[in-house]
Amino acid sequence: MKLWKKILIGIFVLMMIGLGIVVYGLSKVSDMYTEKIEPEMQRYVQMTTEEQDEFVIVHIGDLMGNFLKPDELQSFQELMTDDPEIRQAGIDWGRSACAVFIRDSENISAELSPEDKAKYIDEAEEYQQRFDRFHELLQEAQVQSDN
Repeated sequence: MKLWKKILIGIFVLMMIGLGIVVYGLSKVSDMYTEKIEPEMQRYVQMTTEEQDEFVIVHIGDLMGNFLKPDELQSFQELMTDDPEIRQAGIDWGRSACAVFIRDSENISAELSPEDKAKYIDEAEEYQQRFDRFHELLQEAQVQSDN
């Protein structure tokens, strides 16, 4: 067998191993979603609006932890406490993030009334606008604190 055929077979084997790793990773993310996030979202849809806002405030650090460094997370939490406009924008964005999970979950959305389902779909569709507004306010606050 020629060298180039051996190289092609080796590349094919490596690609198949890589594909297997990706599929395994996706299944682990899916398992995490169904074990952790979905039960929380099932409780979320049963809460009042005020309870949902409080839920978002408690968990927004977890959401933002994916975007921020640990030292930035502390200043972010202070901004959420001190600035009512940033706090409300964070709540709005967090509600949209929860609505995206709810909208995409067949188990949860199947149990919702048509009115509730429409409410969460509307909130989910506003995700990007709310995120942009929240991000903009955070950047403005950062610029002000740097001055």
